[in-house]
Amino acid sequence: MVYDTIKSWVQRLVDAWKLHDRYRIVDHVPDARTLVVMLAGYKPDLWATVMPRFAVAIPDGATVCLVSPGLWSEDISAIARAHGWTYLSTKTNDVALAQNVCLKLHPQAEMVVKLDEDMYLLPGSIQKLIDYYRELKQAGVVNPGFVAPSIPVNGYSYRQLLDRLGLLQAFEQRFGVAQYATTGIPVSDDPEAARWMWEHTAPLERTADLLQQDEPPLLVSPIKFSIGLIVFERRFWEEIRYFPVYRHRLWAGKNTLGADEEFLCKECFDRSRPIVVHPRVVAGHFSFGRQYDRMRALLGERPELFAAA
Repeated sequence: MVYDTIKSWVQRLVDAWKLHDRYRIVDHVPDARTLVVMLAGYKPDLWATVMPRFAVAIPDGATVCLVSPGLWSEDISAIARAHGWTYLSTKTNDVALAQNVCLKLHPQAEMVVKLDEDMYLLPGSIQKLIDYYRELKQAGVVNPGFVAPSIPVNGYSYRQLLDRLGLLQAFEQRFGVAQYATTGIPVSDDPEAARWMWEHTAPLERTADLLQQDEPPLLVSPIKFSIGLIVFERRFWEEIRYFPVYRHRLWAGKNTLGADEEFLCKECFDRSRPIVVHPRVVAGHFSFGRQYDRMRALLGERPELFAAA
């Protein structure tokens, strides 16, 4: 009995550790059952092309919260205010902690959509991801940990996209075998591969139309998936005891970026909650880190690849 009591108190302390940070929140809307969380504030070069696409992809009745870990951005605050969205700024620059705080502040949210500020969306795409998640749950073949769209610059979904679009041979002639992998492959490391993918799959609207023409397969990722845009249930977030917070690393000045992704994917595999990719919903990921400068040049050279049709 004493042991159980102590264990319970320790768990509460650990949970509080993961959920608490100093924050500032503006125009707080806590009661929607769907919460859309965008991590934003560090890539202002992309906002002019990302935000208009984001605005038209939001489901009816959803709460939108723009979250800036570790900074306050007047520009992001203005964007949120102009659209009637919530803006949350946390004291600590940790994406996992910021997401935990956001979800804690929205206790009615049953479905959570998390995305980064470098994701390019199509109208209706978020609702389609939510609907697909629910269809999978009801069918019962898989119990998804999270659902993501098909993303050209992504270590899993890029190969099946290339194959379905008839581009696989052309890609492999230039960059070698299109291996499924999280890192260490051209599509995640080579700036030219990211440019090639955008040049051959944009506009996104055209790619989305092409994907409607074949029989959609069930796409279950066998590798760690980049979580630039995902849909998951609040209950799963609670089941895995929230995203991990490594304050000792933060105090030591170590980067914790990606800790939420690594942890979430591991929990999906460990709990037999597969990572599922929607075969007919497309979203554009601007780039991985080392590809950014070269992709930023492409944005300047060919803005039509990123603009909404």
